[in-house]
Amino acid sequence: MAVSPARSLDAALTAYRQGDHDKALAMARKAAVAKGEAGVMAQALIGNILVKRGDEAGAAAAFATAGRASGEPEKAAGFLKLAATLYDKAGLFDAFRQVGLQAALANRQDSAFVYLMALKLLGPWDEEGKAAMRALIDYFEPTNPEAQFFAARFCRSTGDYARLQALLERARATFPDNVPLEAIRFIAAHDMCDMETIGRHIAMMQTPEDPYARALLQAEEILYRVMWCDDPALFAEPSLESRMIAMNAPPQPPPRRAIAPEGARLKIGYLSSDFFSHATMTLFLDSLIAHDRARFDITLFCHTAEDKAGRLPGPLREDVVRIAHLDDRQAAMEIDRRGIDILVDLKGHTAGARLQIVNLSTAPVKATYLGFPGPVNGVDLDYVIADPIVAPDENQPYFKERFCRLPECYQANSTTSRPRPRPDRRAAHGLPEEAFVFASFNGVQKITPLTLDLWARVMKAAPEALMWILCPHDFVRERLRHEMAARGISPERLIFADRMDYGEHTCRLPLADLALDSFPCNGHTTTSDMLWAGLPVLTRTGRSFSARVSESLLRAVGLPELVTRDDDAFVAMAARLARNGGELAALRQKLSTAITQEPLFETLRFTRHLERAYEMMAARARAGLAPALIDVPALPKGQGGQGVPRGK
Repeated sequence: MAVSPARSLDAALTAYRQGDHDKALAMARKAAVAKGEAGVMAQALIGNILVKRGDEAGAAAAFATAGRASGEPEKAAGFLKLAATLYDKAGLFDAFRQVGLQAALANRQDSAFVYLMALKLLGPWDEEGKAAMRALIDYFEPTNPEAQFFAARFCRSTGDYARLQALLERARATFPDNVPLEAIRFIAAHDMCDMETIGRHIAMMQTPEDPYARALLQAEEILYRVMWCDDPALFAEPSLESRMIAMNAPPQPPPRRAIAPEGARLKIGYLSSDFFSHATMTLFLDSLIAHDRARFDITLFCHTAEDKAGRLPGPLREDVVRIAHLDDRQAAMEIDRRGIDILVDLKGHTAGARLQIVNLSTAPVKATYLGFPGPVNGVDLDYVIADPIVAPDENQPYFKERFCRLPECYQANSTTSRPRPRPDRRAAHGLPEEAFVFASFNGVQKITPLTLDLWARVMKAAPEALMWILCPHDFVRERLRHEMAARGISPERLIFADRMDYGEHTCRLPLADLALDSFPCNGHTTTSDMLWAGLPVLTRTGRSFSARVSESLLRAVGLPELVTRDDDAFVAMAARLARNGGELAALRQKLSTAITQEPLFETLRFTRHLERAYEMMAARARAGLAPALIDVPALPKGQGGQGVPRGK
């Protein structure tokens, strides 16, 4: 005779009180089919039991079901809040986003919780999500700073810059010293090319010991610190990301496993959400294919949501292990179960990272590579894979990770899978045939007051030249016209480019004459793309990792003459090349030859250097030595090779 759901719930509660969690869970699952509050309470009991067992993802799912089914608003709010908190702690971002907005709506009165949701709930949103966010924003009182922060995050995530600017101006008048609102103001200023606000922030950070400046640093997204900061010491300071990681980090890093013995194949695990259509794979795809499978066992631990994951080339499909459905602890256990010797995180402090997986893993060696150009604070890492240019000796004190420096350039570069530009015409992009065209295809977030000052000086020194800028948003285009006009440059000399498919984008790059880099955050993949397409890039190098990337690339492609050390040298070189067509033509010819002869685009050579780095890391671990500076020796000239044979 079947037991009714109500009697199953009574039996589950009795077993739970007696400490028999196995029986309680079994009976609660039978009771969960009940309609109304009985089913809700059964789901809540399941959630409580799973929390005690450490199954945060399962508990979150049960609480979410209870919250959505409950007809009592107060209970629903509590269950949804628990679900959002547990999904967040588990690192299951897609599940968190689905329930987090519902939890925020249900807990409108809890300003601290709403503030936390605002920090974590980012776009892109579908239309239903946007409508729900607007409903939440419209509900809030304008005198509530947490509400205004939430609204600002939403406007920024949807690109509603006009509304965002108006909101931030009102908020500044109402809450002039509110740290989170000021932090998002400075971040949004980079999205909107608000040079006055960026300049005010940079000036404030000249005295980082000031309590208010320090509070702003700790509330700042570290990726935006990269955009304005050239002081390596400031990158070692806490940020929003490092503080949030610390909230859920284990009290002590787990003990490490022993590494594979000498002679065994090293197991390398790459961790990322960007194994598909992303700049990381534009650079790294061919090297992943080129790894020597006789010496290295390669696994790609992919936490891209299943519905967003594309298809990798055939040679890599068997290497992929999907972990998006696993919480951080389960994902770390899967990495450890597979005996990974060296875990390499490819995200760092960038969107979509799941760095708690790194913290929880017992991998013998842990490294960060490619995703973030700076120290990955708050994470249990041993090495950052770099090179002597982006990671000079004097910067090591500002990194917890030890430098592992590749000999020619830290940046991988695909050649076989990367499209070569096809012939294109200036007229198709609104460019005059005879004009000298400077270009910037870096994201507008990298444009600082100093960058615009340099560009304006260049254009004054080359009065017939035009400036071609990648900037898809009309609001930001108007800002840039205004800023350049304030520097004495007619808006008619600016031409704006929209975003395009990567292949089409590559085709338009050679139509410019000379690319002008941004400062202090140089182009990274963008500089590589332009060099690959045959467009010379003039850079102004600095002190931090992100301000030295273009120098690293230019030296590796045999064009050190395009690296300048100060503002005057940058302006003088740009003006000279604009006037001297012969010198520029010689540079372009030199670059055309270098693409096939210099180390930057020697994929196999780079991959062998990277593999040697892993072997040197493993040797230290095998000897029981702590991580320390590693300088990988260069292969003899000519060894390594160019592209990657398809299917290998």
